Amino acid sequence: MSAPPSPLAESRAITIGADPVRLAEARDWAARVAAESGLEPGDCFMVKLALSEAVTNAIQHGSEAGAGDAVEIAAFEEGGALVFEIRDRGTFVASEMRTSSESESGRGLELLTLTMDEVHIDASPGGTVVRFAKRLA
Repeated sequence: MSAPPSPLAESRAITIGADPVRLAEARDWAARVAAESGLEPGDCFMVKLALSEAVTNAIQHGSEAGAGDAVEIAAFEEGGALVFEIRDRGTFVASEMRTSSESESGRGLELLTLTMDEVHIDASPGGTVVRFAKRLA
């Protein structure tokens, strides 16, 4: 019988260019970190989904096209949870309520709050940090 994976022993980080082509790289990285931290497969999927949404928003709304902006992603264990922080240089603006259920945008924050145990957004003139956490078993 093998020992269960240990919680994330140290912080991990990745920086990607603010380009949709790099999204798969970020998702795969988050899935690996979640699995290595000992999260169950279903929770790993939720982390991957949440990170995908947060990074997509950082690319679309937190950077200027062609400006060479970057999205910084960090993962670490804190207080019995796996925490991810996504940093961009944009200014967060709360989305308005969706006008219809068919709307393709405006669901990101709702998705994060439904899939993660904690979600925080810290917006400042210098950028935005989206922080979410999933409790470890």
